[in-house]
Amino acid sequence: MKIIEVNDSNVEEVNEMMNNPSQKAVIKITADWCGHCKELNKKWPLLEGMFGKTGGSGILASISEPMMEKCKFDTDIMGFPSIRFLKGGKKKKEYSGKREVKDLAKFINKSLGKCRKKTRRKKSKQKKRNKKLKKKRNKTKKNKKKSRNDMRERFFRMISLK
Repeated sequence: MKIIEVNDSNVEEVNEMMNNPSQKAVIKITADWCGHCKELNKKWPLLEGMFGKTGGSGILASISEPMMEKCKFDTDIMGFPSIRFLKGGKKKKEYSGKREVKDLAKFINKSLGKCRKKTRRKKSKQKKRNKKLKKKRNKTKKNKKKSRNDMRERFFRMISLK
């Protein structure tokens, strides 16, 4: 995954990458004067650290307010900060959730498709656990049936003896 801070020296390269029809990207658009943006900017390096280690062809980009007009892809926003998923330079989804690292990471994973293999592993482990639990339950049910049958037999023997 490419992590990019859009600036004057790389804006043309970023425009070219973003306008590739198959290119997926999650972008963060912030303003220096915005208090919410300052809070988000404190958390963003953690996300960059998490996703910088993974492979893949997605882009995680940071764009400041002055660079917006130089970007030749969808940067029309309603307010700051804005986080959105782009494909081929066009907005596909605007992030509207909590601005916490784990919530942002989920959005990035979902948008760029990075978590699928991990969830499959978890599901297979969960299936194995469920099978074990079912076996245990079946054994206890059988034992209960046996004990109920034994109790019935004892009860009927007692009645018949009287």
